[in-house]
Amino acid sequence: MPHTFLGSYAGQWFTATTPQQARLLSSRAALRHLEPFVGRKLGAAQAAREAGVSTERTLYWVRQFVEAGILTVAGEQKRGGRPICLYAAPSGFRVPFHLTPFEDIEAELAAQSRQYDELRVRTLARALTRKQLSGRLIYRDERGEVNYESDLPTQSDRLALTRRGGDFTGVKWLTPAQAEIMSAALDQVRLFLSDVPSARAPDSQPYLIQTVLTQLDEDDAPS
Repeated sequence: MPHTFLGSYAGQWFTATTPQQARLLSSRAALRHLEPFVGRKLGAAQAAREAGVSTERTLYWVRQFVEAGILTVAGEQKRGGRPICLYAAPSGFRVPFHLTPFEDIEAELAAQSRQYDELRVRTLARALTRKQLSGRLIYRDERGEVNYESDLPTQSDRLALTRRGGDFTGVKWLTPAQAEIMSAALDQVRLFLSDVPSARAPDSQPYLIQTVLTQLDEDDAPS
């Protein structure tokens, strides 16, 4: 059973089994139109109102959802004149990554990390402007190429910039033994963090914490 973090769910899971299902369940445009039906029985007009779109647009997506098997006809609602066709979708979906388009996975991961990446950049930029340390470098190197980069702070400057904490983002070529040492060290950090409450405590301050160690494809490594 999947473990959820953002909310409690004890219902059944519908697992996508085809690329068509995975494509629809990975599309933000499709999910906008599917969301009103998740775990509920609704007519297309009511779903359209909740999604803030036209009924015609919702019916376009309904046909795709029904064809893909992620939305089913769930009966009719009687009314004067023509009855309303009701549709329903499962209450929970699980979308295996191996069926998901690679570009969609990249976009989803980027969206999930964007908030923290922006926090990191904002905090470091604020520290650089306030501390008046380091700066930009523009120079022509011995090969005749003009380069633009940031001046690496000295160790003392780095301590002044970060106070408690630090920042390193980059690529290192590690031996298997070195990678194992790094992995064990990060495991210890994550074990420590698992015992730290997320809620604010007396005398506590907010810190951004990021831990990642992942082996790259050699073609992805910067030269």
